[in-house]
Amino acid sequence: MLLMVGGVAGTVLRFSMEKGVLRMSPASSLPRAFPRAQFAVNFAGCFALGVLLGKLIRHDLPATYYVLLGGVITAFSIFSLQLVELTQSRLYGLAGLRAFTGWLVGTGAAVVGVVVSMR
Repeated sequence: MLLMVGGVAGTVLRFSMEKGVLRMSPASSLPRAFPRAQFAVNFAGCFALGVLLGKLIRHDLPATYYVLLGGVITAFSIFSLQLVELTQSRLYGLAGLRAFTGWLVGTGAAVVGVVVSMR
């Protein structure tokens, strides 16, 4: 039940954040096909995930709290869909850029979140 509630709340939050990012940056130096709003939201989500994970580790909370981390599935499914869409559109360079930056920046943001929260 907790996972379902978190999933619904996360979906609404994600949608709102993406719309906000698009309103704040309507013009971009990135190609139009690059999913900049999703990229920004995924970065923020990875950082938040790292902070949550760091707090769980630091305070030695029970494993049941880790169910909150299940929302990361949504971010990875959106990420995968973006890669498929870019590839199907024959935008191979953008797909490669999205994959590389998504993994590199997402992992980096999560690590920074863990480090920050464990201080």
